[in-house]
Amino acid sequence: MRKVIFFFLIGSLSSLFLTGCWDQRLYKDLSVISVVGLNGHPGDYKAYYAYPSSGSDPTKYIVLEGKGKTPKEVRINANKKTEQTMDLAELTTILVSEDTAKDDLYALLDIYYRSAVSPMTARVAVTEGSSRKFLELKESIPKEIGEYYFDFIASFEQGTIFPKTNLETSANLIFNEGRDLALPYLKINGENKLPETQGLALFNGKSYTGEYLSLRESTFATLLGYGKSKIVELSYLMKKDRKNVSVGFNAIRFKKNMKVTQDGDNIKVKYDIYMPIVMTEYPPDHLDRKHVRKKLEKFIEDSVEKDIIKMFKKSQKASSDVSGIGEYIRAYYPRLWKEGKWKEIYKDIKIETKVRVEIVRSGSIR
Repeated sequence: MRKVIFFFLIGSLSSLFLTGCWDQRLYKDLSVISVVGLNGHPGDYKAYYAYPSSGSDPTKYIVLEGKGKTPKEVRINANKKTEQTMDLAELTTILVSEDTAKDDLYALLDIYYRSAVSPMTARVAVTEGSSRKFLELKESIPKEIGEYYFDFIASFEQGTIFPKTNLETSANLIFNEGRDLALPYLKINGENKLPETQGLALFNGKSYTGEYLSLRESTFATLLGYGKSKIVELSYLMKKDRKNVSVGFNAIRFKKNMKVTQDGDNIKVKYDIYMPIVMTEYPPDHLDRKHVRKKLEKFIEDSVEKDIIKMFKKSQKASSDVSGIGEYIRAYYPRLWKEGKWKEIYKDIKIETKVRVEIVRSGSIR
């Protein structure tokens, strides 16, 4: 009986001490930040923090501005301008101006990596010009601004235009000697003043190179470096009987085979690519005829090869190994990897592609 009473008292005391949480944070005491914009350089930083201003209308928000010599000082300064404590536990997006991204990106984001509440799933993007205008959208957006930017970037990830890159993977790529970071590059549309994407911003190590890939080049960089996501949609204009003909298709698969050869100081990388497709646009039709399909397949093969070569030329010029050729060299050709600094080698290697396209479905005609 005494043992029963003893355990009952212990259980009661334990539940008494566990009824509260010493570090709990109540929403009513917090300004929940969902998007951050970063501008400036070491010694002169500015940052902008967006958080909802209405409990009933999530599309309405306030932007706090902070200034300081360091990213931490900027946050402290901004926190003094709100009646509540800033909380970044629900941060979805960090927007970095292009000039700021040309500095050490990791040093800029260090305070996010050191905080236990920073969500590592937050997306990071580079903006054309100041990041402030991306938080002062003239047109009303249909959802909370953090959710809007996250979904905006995620839609391009699902379309295999951007690789899926967040705070965590960005840090990994910054320190990856065999693959460079590439982040979404955004601009403000001149007409409706809403954000739109230009492509992928190319990094060399910790810094933005000032070069970015077009949307189509970004698609092939993502396909070669990360593989196909949910969908790949492409379109070209084809000259037929002196007229421009629309050619649209979806890639069902994107299979690559990579071969590296070395002749003295000359290194060549060759990609053999197989891409079965389904046609989504081709007004002349007659795709049931073999010779029509073959001619169309040859046109698409040549077009894709040209775009891939353009993508690599731009990447090599920027010394940005966005497709991860260096990772392949390090894994399968360690002797070649050890011969010199990979970035110096990467700029001068010869890259060839051979694409084989097969129309497996011509789409439905009603």
